[in-house]
Amino acid sequence: MKLRILSWLELTVKTVVSALLFVCTGLGIVLLLQPHWQSHNLWAEVNIIARELPILVSVISIVLLILWLFLVRRFYQQTKLNDLTAAVHNLVPQVGDTKSPGLAAKRFGHRFQPLVNNINNVYEAAQQAIMEEHAIERSKDEMVTNVSHDLRTPLTSILGYLGLIINDKDQQKLSHEDIMKYAKTAYDKSGQMKSLVEDLFDYTQVRQVDFKLHWAPLDLAAMLQQLAVNYELEAKEKNVVISVVSKPTVIEMMGDPDRLARVFMNLINNALKYGEGATFIRLTAKILAKDNEVEVRVTNNGAKIPNESLERLFDRFYRVESSRNVKTGGTGLGLAIVDGVVEAHGGRVRVESDDELTSFIINLPLMSED
Repeated sequence: MKLRILSWLELTVKTVVSALLFVCTGLGIVLLLQPHWQSHNLWAEVNIIARELPILVSVISIVLLILWLFLVRRFYQQTKLNDLTAAVHNLVPQVGDTKSPGLAAKRFGHRFQPLVNNINNVYEAAQQAIMEEHAIERSKDEMVTNVSHDLRTPLTSILGYLGLIINDKDQQKLSHEDIMKYAKTAYDKSGQMKSLVEDLFDYTQVRQVDFKLHWAPLDLAAMLQQLAVNYELEAKEKNVVISVVSKPTVIEMMGDPDRLARVFMNLINNALKYGEGATFIRLTAKILAKDNEVEVRVTNNGAKIPNESLERLFDRFYRVESSRNVKTGGTGLGLAIVDGVVEAHGGRVRVESDDELTSFIINLPLMSED
């Protein structure tokens, strides 16, 4: 604030001093127009010249006034520029404050408004970058917490049940049935850990900058049919009918068969786990000739996904349920892997859910073998 007062005081001094200099300059020019003075009084002589040469004196006065105003304008702009420099300097420590509004464009005048707008744009971009960095750090912390939880839970069970078996070696109080029961539980928990590690490995792969697909020609319709057959028994156990509808019946395209199979497996698993009350899972594929792409929908008539969860479904480790129940929620990486693989293929994925149907919709480009 003190610096701003000093700047305006400096402007006032410059304005007054320059005005006096221009007045003196004007008087000097006017007096030079009269080679022989008619009076010994300076002001009287100026009045005489003004009466004899009024037009010339007026022109000189107007020119000097214009020059003075131009100079004052420059002084004013310099003061505004100094004020803007000080404001930018004070703005730097506030970059991390998301509530800081930036610079007020009207405060610095019309001439500096484009510059102020550019500074505000850079300031907002810096704030956004800092917010994104903080979000990434929080995401990393959440990832470490979630991985630790998902690994610790089955590992604790494995160690517990195997400890019961080992500690009973000398006492032999456990029956063969108990030993087999504990061993099977430890085996199942090991499978959960293996599933999590595999999901983590796939997720880190698809998120790497140098992630590459193994491109090959494939029949997408045949792939969906095969996957439906593979899940037919599991679906039947849950009283769910799984079916495939493809138009046309053969859809030839280029892609990574293994990665795309993993995408649709994750979506089918997701429908079986989350589609509470569902009676069918339908895989539909059709070619959109206008966009030169194929659209695949994995649809079920189970419970609706809450609206507040739709935007976060593809975030890593996000689950609609608040608990981390492996039986229903899996690892929380399945849909994140789906999003990464589809994006690597140049496609896009979205979800629609209402009281009747929930559909995961994937659009993939139809590329030739070349």
